[in-house]
Amino acid sequence: MTVRAQGLPWRSGDFRLLVAGQTVTQLGTDVTTIAFPLIAVLLLHATPWQLGVLVAVQNGAFLLLGVPAGVWLDRRRLRPVLITTDLVRCAALVAVTVTAALGRLTLPLLVAAAAVMAAMRVLFDIGHQSYLPRLLHRADLLRGNCTLETVRSSGQVAGPSLGGWLTHLVGATNTLLVDAVSFLISAACLARIRAREPAPRPAARTGTAHEAREGLSFVLRDPVLRAIAATSALVNLLFTAATALIVLFLIDTVGVSPAAAGVLLSAAPAAALLGAVTAGRLARRVGLTRTIWLSAAVSSPFNLLVPLTGRGWGLAFFVVGLLGSGAGQVVYGIAQTTYRQATVPARLQCRVNATMRFLVMGALPLGGLLGGALGELVGIRSTLLLIGAGLALAPVPLLLSPLRRGRDLAAPRDPADPPLRVGMAPRASGGRRAGPAASRSGTTCRARRVTGRCPGTTGSGARGSTGPGWSPHPRRPLTRREGVRRDPGDRRP
Repeated sequence: MTVRAQGLPWRSGDFRLLVAGQTVTQLGTDVTTIAFPLIAVLLLHATPWQLGVLVAVQNGAFLLLGVPAGVWLDRRRLRPVLITTDLVRCAALVAVTVTAALGRLTLPLLVAAAAVMAAMRVLFDIGHQSYLPRLLHRADLLRGNCTLETVRSSGQVAGPSLGGWLTHLVGATNTLLVDAVSFLISAACLARIRAREPAPRPAARTGTAHEAREGLSFVLRDPVLRAIAATSALVNLLFTAATALIVLFLIDTVGVSPAAAGVLLSAAPAAALLGAVTAGRLARRVGLTRTIWLSAAVSSPFNLLVPLTGRGWGLAFFVVGLLGSGAGQVVYGIAQTTYRQATVPARLQCRVNATMRFLVMGALPLGGLLGGALGELVGIRSTLLLIGAGLALAPVPLLLSPLRRGRDLAAPRDPADPPLRVGMAPRASGGRRAGPAASRSGTTCRARRVTGRCPGTTGSGARGSTGPGWSPHPRRPLTRREGVRRDPGDRRP
């Protein structure tokens, strides 16, 4: 496999195709999210319970399928899986449209289609996040994630509105045809990517449960990933609790109109776009690992402004609180995703991503229950104040983690190695820190990326020997051709 030279991701035609596919997929997914409930209500006259089942099927797939999906994906090339998920979603939407046109659509069929869509989304989301490190140089992951997060945030802004507008214009079921075309376009974009993806390294099959435990163990043993998982799960739990009450708070407690509440809530997607645009610049200025804990620590206290919202100028507390916390959380999400993509071994990428999503998404159902229960016990404004205090404390695991001791990434490591201190090079087997094997920022030297060993080192990383890996020219700079080519068996930039 040939790796592209480091540079701006947009110079890569393959990355542009990936972004184009993600753009239409994100729009399609967000349109479907609103179109399915509209079909259930307008066409099938679903009861509130039936509607709740449909929404639960749409949102609960990660809890059931996320971890086994990560195991399954780690055994396969990812691009064919991404293409297949788009084609299956396209077929499911066409099937719903055809059965509706024939008058045969029922609620069980709609729920079954929603289950297929949700399962394919699980595979696509985990695979897509794990595919990016195989397409971009490690140094370009931050810019790539910023671009993809901007696309995702834009889809969240435009998707529901577009879904409602299309439903009004062409009908709920015909909207799904437009959505099906978007998945077809996404599959075509992915199919045109020319970069060859290496086959997964063959390993002894030890069973799905054992491989899933390996991914979970990797997350729990790594102090940084463990802190990221704890903070992210707590933030999701409390954000969901606040979301369950926020509309009721604005309309009943503050006393704004439903239209005004909608305008105020539009600050959330605007904050997401702001965070996506500024994340890359901030990380390049202060360092990626600093950005992870700084963005969480600085943005979380903004949530304490939301309960102070009142009428008139008091609404500014709500807008500022939502903008500050929302933008900061998006910056945090981009930074910690880039960190995981750059440091987790390639063979564990899908399992680690699936484990993180399972731990974080598992908090969502509990959040709504927590918000409702606290709202009944102590009142809505007091509940939001408690939630704001909890969110302000959520970054504590990050502040206690090794992230505070570094500025940028350490070199990628094997899961068998002990956890690294962030921003430091791995130690040689003899106990000394590897000299030429690591640069000042903690990344491996360019020769190691090409040959698997650094000039002037033995196979074990020790200095001053003529054993395997020794070079008579330890100081000779690599040519451009040598700098962009690598061993075919090595999948990491």
